[in-house]
Amino acid sequence: MFDLDQFIVDCQRAIEQPEPTKAVKKLVQEAISNPAEFKAAIAKRGKADSLKGAILFRSENLTVLPVTTAPGMLTPAHDHQMWAVIGIIDGVEPNDFFSDKDGKLVKKGTKVLNEGDVAALDGRAIHAISNPLDVECYAIHVYGGDLVDQPGRSMWNPHTLAREPYDIVKLGEYVREIAEMNAGATAS
Repeated sequence: MFDLDQFIVDCQRAIEQPEPTKAVKKLVQEAISNPAEFKAAIAKRGKADSLKGAILFRSENLTVLPVTTAPGMLTPAHDHQMWAVIGIIDGVEPNDFFSDKDGKLVKKGTKVLNEGDVAALDGRAIHAISNPLDVECYAIHVYGGDLVDQPGRSMWNPHTLAREPYDIVKLGEYVREIAEMNAGATAS
């Protein structure tokens, strides 16, 4: 059975390596090689009521977060101001990438991550994730810093596209608002 606590310990050791992103990427690839065991280990922790509540481990230099993306979900564009490694356990996670050109959000491209894929993002990446399927997507996101309290993080208001200071609670509100708008548009 997959040992989630050992995975976290291994990630803590990996961030001390000369190339922490590469070391964490290898750990994530190994961890998601048996998706059923990984999902079962996460399920044992219980269902969280918020993104912040779902965090498995958080310190000044590491955050480990399982991400469940509901069908049709879309996040606003946001940055991390730290490297991130994303591993898809089950489903599909399209990542739209952006740049901020003179205060304007400009889409640069999309990378679709499928089950078993692992991607590393550098600390300058601006992205939004979504789930185009009618089933949940399960992923593990590992960050090289404190995801909640990282200075200088930004998110972009999905209604105005204005840059705002990152707020994990507000991000969750935006995700719900986007879902409600999309549901309303579908019902029309």
